[in-house]
Amino acid sequence: MESIIKITEFQKTIEKETVLKLMDCKEDSPIYEEVQREFSDLLQEVERRLDPKAVIGFGKVAGELESEKLKAGEDIIYILSTVGGEVSRYSSESFEEGDFLKGMLIDAMADACLFAMDHEIQAVLKEECARRKIGIVSRLEAPNDIPMIAQKTAFDALKADKTLGIAISPSYMYDPVKTSCQVMQVTADESVFRAQHNCRKCGAKNCNMRKIQPVTITVINKDKKLVVVSEEYESILSAINRQGAYFSAVCGGKGNCGKCKIRLKEGELDVTPSDRKHFTEEELAQGYRLACRAYPADDCVITMDVQDEAGFSIQVGHGDSQQEHAGTEEAGYDIAVDIGTTTLAFQLVGKTSRSPVGSFATLNRQRAFGADVISRIQASCDGKKEALRKSIQEDLMTGIRTLVEEAGIRPDQIDRIAIGGNTTMGHLLLGYSCEGLGVFPFTPVDISLIEKPFREVLEDDYCDAEVILLPGISTYVGGDIVSGLYDCEFDTNEKTALLVDLGTNGEMAIGNRDRIVSTSTAAGPAFEGGNISWGMGSVQGAICKVEIEDGRANIATIGDKPPIGLCGTGVIETISGLIEHELVDETGRLEEEYFENGYRLAQTPDGRDITFTQQDVREIQLAKSAVRAGIEVLLRRFGVTYDQVDAVYLAGGFGYHINQEKAMVLGLLPREFDGKIKAVGNSSLGGALRYLINDDSKERLELLLEHSSEIDLSTDADFNELYMEHMFFE
Repeated sequence: MESIIKITEFQKTIEKETVLKLMDCKEDSPIYEEVQREFSDLLQEVERRLDPKAVIGFGKVAGELESEKLKAGEDIIYILSTVGGEVSRYSSESFEEGDFLKGMLIDAMADACLFAMDHEIQAVLKEECARRKIGIVSRLEAPNDIPMIAQKTAFDALKADKTLGIAISPSYMYDPVKTSCQVMQVTADESVFRAQHNCRKCGAKNCNMRKIQPVTITVINKDKKLVVVSEEYESILSAINRQGAYFSAVCGGKGNCGKCKIRLKEGELDVTPSDRKHFTEEELAQGYRLACRAYPADDCVITMDVQDEAGFSIQVGHGDSQQEHAGTEEAGYDIAVDIGTTTLAFQLVGKTSRSPVGSFATLNRQRAFGADVISRIQASCDGKKEALRKSIQEDLMTGIRTLVEEAGIRPDQIDRIAIGGNTTMGHLLLGYSCEGLGVFPFTPVDISLIEKPFREVLEDDYCDAEVILLPGISTYVGGDIVSGLYDCEFDTNEKTALLVDLGTNGEMAIGNRDRIVSTSTAAGPAFEGGNISWGMGSVQGAICKVEIEDGRANIATIGDKPPIGLCGTGVIETISGLIEHELVDETGRLEEEYFENGYRLAQTPDGRDITFTQQDVREIQLAKSAVRAGIEVLLRRFGVTYDQVDAVYLAGGFGYHINQEKAMVLGLLPREFDGKIKAVGNSSLGGALRYLINDDSKERLELLLEHSSEIDLSTDADFNELYMEHMFFE
């Protein structure tokens, strides 16, 4: 090492805004006020335990780091920074005592200090580079840019055991854990200083500190040119589809079908395992890549053949009820629709038979603007309202046309179209402003029963049907839940029932024909694979079943395909298995063997370990606690015990496929519900169907809404206490 610079004078900066971001704690969070108070109480004590220091070393690329980008012997800069081990021990003590909020807050405060140190280190680094007349062309971090052994290389080169007083494990993890390592690639061009963290290249897609700089993709298609701006962690395929230039992607962007071929003309695109599967080394050298696997970090120019397709869809087969009434002479037809955040489901209903005679499902292409309603609300408020509306209009037209064509009927035979969907989906379809949906007090434009002409809603002259949007209760207890309540006959049932939709917002309602109480709890996307390190949607190859035997995982995947990740049901099966086999304790701490690198479930076709990490356990704790606490608050406010609930309806795809026994092991659902739980599938579509079939639907919905009230958990006195209580695993 040519020279080592040690920095010990740091400000110990802990920005409250950064801490809140790291904890994903917003003003509408049920623990927002508590976090604010706890932050103030802890600040001085955490600052006392911080010991920030860093070392910068100017040297050469070691042999073990040599790659296509890094040549052995070239100039390089190693940087190590730490806040010491005292603060981590303080956090661990809090978790062991069962004070999860305090533990997570201390952990976030330590990270906030480490982030603030990075800015101070860069200031010193810039001065040193200017003095040496060099620049920095790239910042490399393990394991995304360079192998984990780089952490050991930097440790040895900087003599970190002596300069910083830290240690390193055989698996290249630092002790204390709040230690950061960067390797800076040097250039002779002293005007270049790219020492900042590049969020676009980072694999931590769910990081709350993520900031993405816009990247421009120029697409050349024969004699045409299309310029697309790529959004946060967005593939080239997704960016182009969002622009409206859809082309074949049979596998849904999983890198399997190889049909989204592009050729890089200018810029850089990493070669992925999927690229190597479909292209020769010569083709890769010529710039061939798969658009679905290409995530540009900088501006680029590509060529491709864009086909005139409206995207891909999933055809749903006809059920027995459809076959039974296939020969009935119908007096006309209605269409029931569920607009889900991820998918759209349609059923064609005969007006004479009053039964489904055709069905269809397709992906909601609004996912190009974000996977959840919050990101779509934000996109709408950021000027993409019309693009979002056009996207859902086109998807609805695709479904309606497909039903009409496959049934061999005329468009003018369609009389009514009833739609169930959450409040955000309704606002986006009708072109309403979403400004009030994303900020307190979360005020929707209109959630009443809406009846409008087809032309006004779809902006198309295809037919003269009446479009009906089923009503909602509030911004986060929308038309899909009201439709579900109607489907489960809450308006006529004398006995007390509970409806739970285990989606991102954890909507739920309890009641009977006399009274209904509803609420929505911010469960987060963990149950759908979101915020889980190997989490993903329910696609081919996603692990959906997990059995642990003798410490090892036996898995099954959707479609019996090679494992590529973990879907929501797989998440539940994994964590319940870890609990049953005592590989995670009641506080949520993984056994020491798995604490650093996670519990191994399987291996991907390209040789990567699919693991369930300590952070994944924490995500599930937060999600299950929010749902369970929400259920208990509902029961208390309704005035019943678990034993007095006669039926529990689980709605949605996740609820339909979940292993109920394992959900009870997890503590997501109480044991008292055993034998009472019924998975009802797409109750939103079921309610829309009932609306069209029953003659008294409008009156029944009005009665249902009249008897409904909502609880705001963010202001509920019991919710915070129950939320912390149910963090524990039983």
